[in-house]
Amino acid sequence: MKPVWLIAGNFVREQRWPIVILLGWVALLSAAAGFSDLRRSPDDVFMMFQQVAVYILVFSLFFGASAIRNELRTRRILAVLSKGISRRQYIAGLLLGIVTAVVVYCLALGAAGSWVLPQAGVPAARFWFLLLGLLTASLLTACLALFFSIFLHPLLATGATMVSVGVPLLLAAVWKSPWAAVIPVYAILQGFLDLSGHDVALRGWMVLLAWGETGVLWLASAWLFSWKDVAVAVE
Repeated sequence: MKPVWLIAGNFVREQRWPIVILLGWVALLSAAAGFSDLRRSPDDVFMMFQQVAVYILVFSLFFGASAIRNELRTRRILAVLSKGISRRQYIAGLLLGIVTAVVVYCLALGAAGSWVLPQAGVPAARFWFLLLGLLTASLLTACLALFFSIFLHPLLATGATMVSVGVPLLLAAVWKSPWAAVIPVYAILQGFLDLSGHDVALRGWMVLLAWGETGVLWLASAWLFSWKDVAVAVE
């Protein structure tokens, strides 16, 4: 387990500036919301928190799509694998690094929400529950992007991930069917996108399904990555 943590720590260190920038945005958001008139403009505050949630999801997508290519570009991957670390451990380390970054984001956003949102009528417990959904959706999105990035360019992997997440939602909207739950990224985030609602739209079985799909994608990514030639240089 130690090699996985070391790989994760190195990933977080390499991505420290995007992490710091988004954390700064969260701090700016909480300051702006905290000093505004929440009773008169709660919708504006909700929009700011929803905007940051979308940023976290997008950052997770880009982290997953670019992680392997960055490792191949620096040739660091050869040095790591030469020390007896399996490719499954390597993929697990990259995912753990992404999870660490997303957890830091969610904790910062949760702290800001616990301070600001109760004044706008949103209980802190409900907001933390919805953050669990945001964490789950972000991890599933990152895992999808990481899977596609093994055999696609990061830009194509990003597009393939967006299609994979969007097509079930489109099918559900057109045919009024439960297709959105096949890859339940948007279905999980519906509660977060309606902070002013009184009912929590986050369903536990969707979270469990998303975690199960994440595990399957990790295993599939590790298997596919075991066939990849990591000695080929990339530009």
